[in-house]
Amino acid sequence: MKNDWIALVEAGYDLDGSDQDWLDRLFDRAEPLLDPGIGRGAWTFRCTPTTFQIGRYPTRVSKLLKGMHRASHAAAPARWFDMTYRSGVVVATGSELTYPLLPETKRIVAGVTGGLARDVFMAGAHSGTSLGVAFGVWLKEFRCPTAIERTRWSCISAHLGAGMRLRAATRRLQLDGAPVEAVLDSGGRVQHARAGATSVAARELLREAVRRIEKARTTEGRRDPDAAMDSWEGLVDGRWSLVDRFDTDGKRFVVAVQNDPAHPDPRGLTMCEREVAEFVGLGRSTKEIGYILGVSFSAVTNLTGRAQAKLGLTSRAELAAFFAPCGFRAKLAEVAISGETLLFGSYPLVNERQVEKLTEAEREVVAHLVAGSTNGDIADRRHTSEHTVANQVHAIFLKLGVHSRAELAARLQAKA
Repeated sequence: MKNDWIALVEAGYDLDGSDQDWLDRLFDRAEPLLDPGIGRGAWTFRCTPTTFQIGRYPTRVSKLLKGMHRASHAAAPARWFDMTYRSGVVVATGSELTYPLLPETKRIVAGVTGGLARDVFMAGAHSGTSLGVAFGVWLKEFRCPTAIERTRWSCISAHLGAGMRLRAATRRLQLDGAPVEAVLDSGGRVQHARAGATSVAARELLREAVRRIEKARTTEGRRDPDAAMDSWEGLVDGRWSLVDRFDTDGKRFVVAVQNDPAHPDPRGLTMCEREVAEFVGLGRSTKEIGYILGVSFSAVTNLTGRAQAKLGLTSRAELAAFFAPCGFRAKLAEVAISGETLLFGSYPLVNERQVEKLTEAEREVVAHLVAGSTNGDIADRRHTSEHTVANQVHAIFLKLGVHSRAELAARLQAKA
């Protein structure tokens, strides 16, 4: 079937073969969904708050297109990587996203393509573990993504992100391996369940999810990709991905593999609260987060509110700023330095003059605050009372002239 969006979702969850094989299959399914332009491509990448590295390209992408792509990235300013890869944007064109603020990127596109392209289209997915995959097209004319493209690529991004996590965690998936928590037949009947999938509620969730996915994969389901992808969520109940497996007789089973985005060091937030906060930081809407995690709209709203309350943030905007992937907290998390000295001393992220008014104890509290700890978590770590921590936080805010930890992070990151 031409323009088969469901085939791209299926390819994302294909665990067979090498990473090169996986990318080749993705590109084969994605290419018909992209504008012809003057050249289409795909690439994997590794992106952290401070580093970026291109991985591999599909086998059949020409050396010329690879060279143009690498040249454009080599010439791009640092802020372009923040806007393109670290902002949480799933699909965009250069004229929409980067040209208005970084006009030099328009000249870069024209330069590396010899004037043949005026714009560039990109759609991407992140695994939540620094790995990602993207698709791009050099465009002859300026344009913005259509509403349909935004909706569909947002869904595709959720599935490809889950697929990348699966490939990294389950290179050789065994039905009796720890990540597999349920085995179902293609009709949704549970053949085996363990760990988090043993309850009646969990088994029913998985059964219904398998049935919805099976319907989406039919010929009739593929004719309406929006309805099909709407019913095939990124995860089931924020925990499981469903993957095809075949036994020695060729009989197909569906296995439920634990595949939730594991954000380390919750620091006082529950894992679910941390997951939602991280996606808020990526700029995802409540509806999109619900789709990615496979939980209800109201659950995302409640988890967002609880994360804000625990961190003392007054709005979703503050939560988003605090968990932004190119923000101060993310850069600190990337630094593998033990203890609470990572902010100060010889480490150059913070100018000593910005914190000279603070006591040693207050500096330690600041380190916890910008790392994402709740007051209760700081109290546990410092073996003191939550009341004492609240007083220290109040004193810190007063001395530094800020009103929230989001403002605190921004102040510490600012040049002084």
